[in-house]
Parts: sequence; C-alpha cells; structure tokens
Amino acid sequence: MSQVPPPPPPASPPPPPSNAPIGGASAPLNIGDAVGYGWNAFAKNVGPLILVTLAVFVPSILLNLIAQASGSLFISLFFSLAAAVVSFVLGFGLLRAALLVTRGETPVPADLFKTDGLGAYFVASILYGIGLYVGLIFCIIPGIFFAVVFHFYGFVCIDNPQTGAVDSLKRAAQITEGHRGTLFGLMVLLFVINFVGAVLCGVGLLATIPITVVASAYAYKTLTGQSVAPVQ
Repeated sequence: MSQVPPPPPPASPPPPPSNAPIGGASAPLNIGDAVGYGWNAFAKNVGPLILVTLAVFVPSILLNLIAQASGSLFISLFFSLAAAVVSFVLGFGLLRAALLVTRGETPVPADLFKTDGLGAYFVASILYGIGLYVGLIFCIIPGIFFAVVFHFYGFVCIDNPQTGAVDSLKRAAQITEGHRGTLFGLMVLLFVINFVGAVLCGVGLLATIPITVVASAYAYKTLTGQSVAPVQ
C-alpha cells in the first residue's frame, strides 16, 4: 500500500514592504518630553553641540561675507552658491548629529561631513521645497500642513540611506500620520524657542538650534518606535 506523501511545508512569509515601520510600535509623542530631552541633552553636551553648531553656520556666513564684499558679480554669485551648498550639506550633518545624541553618542564636527543618504536628501529637499512653496501660495495653511506631514524626511534619509527620495517622503508622511496635531504644536514651540534665540543678538541660537534639532530627533525616534538613550 503506497504511503501518502506529507504535505509541503508552509511558505515563508513575504518580506516586509519597504515602508514598514522602523523599530517597534510608535509611542505617543509628548511635546514637553521632546523639548525637555533636547534641553537636557544640550546641558550634558554643551561643548560638543555648540562646536557642531558653529561648524554648520560659520563657513556659510564667511562665504556670504566674501560674496557681499566682492566687487565682481561672477565672484559674488560663485561664493553665494558655495555658501548655499555648504549650508545644505552641513545642515544635513546637523540632523545626523542630533540622531547621534539620541543614541547616547557625542557628536563631533567630522560627523557633519558623512554623506550617506545625501543624494536622496538633496532630491527630497527639492521636492519638499516645491511642495512647501506651492502650499504657502494657497492661503499658507496647506503649506503648514505640508511641512508637518513631511517633517521627518531628513531623518529618514539618514536612518535609511538606501531609500530613494520619494520613498523617504512617503515614509515621513507615514510616521506623522495620527500625530500631526501634536507635531504641529511641537514645531510651533520650537520656532518660538529659536525666535527667542535670534532676538538675543543671534548668540542664543548657539543653544536653541541644537536644543530644537535634538527635540525633533527625539520626536522622530519616538514616533518610529526606536529607543532613545537616556540623558544622564
């Protein structure tokens, strides 16, 4: 009598989609916790964070000063463009430095020059800028909504450097879904904090910029279910 062959093993589950959540389930975002974390992280890393912030802004300021002092239109345009490029690259590095702080690491100026994910960030920034500009034209409110929805695209490019620009924006929108009211409140508060820093002769920005960027990194990691290193 012939034996019945055993049933085939179950098929392996399909791979997760490319926009699957990073980390575990997201936790509720608390505005006070985000700002408090940014403040405490800055207090613990005052020297490194001020140094990183200076490394971001001083080169572009110097290049712009050269552009303004130049008597040649060509030289002025060249240095203005160079200032914009340097500011863009180092600004991306500042997001990376903020993520390092949330991992319990101390950022250094060299971290600003790492380029993993920079290409996707460049393209995504162009798309983000166009969308923001169009949204602001239409009664401002659509632009504000657009800024909230895609707020985290830069952090996504750093966390997933292999992800393309469009997918980074899609992932950013997915992260903010269900939390956009709270995130809008956080963004308003961070704007006010930086405004106060700017009023203090601009010097206050050396403190408020790292505080607010780290607070945004905290919000990003909280909403993606990633652990955040405690500030001790």
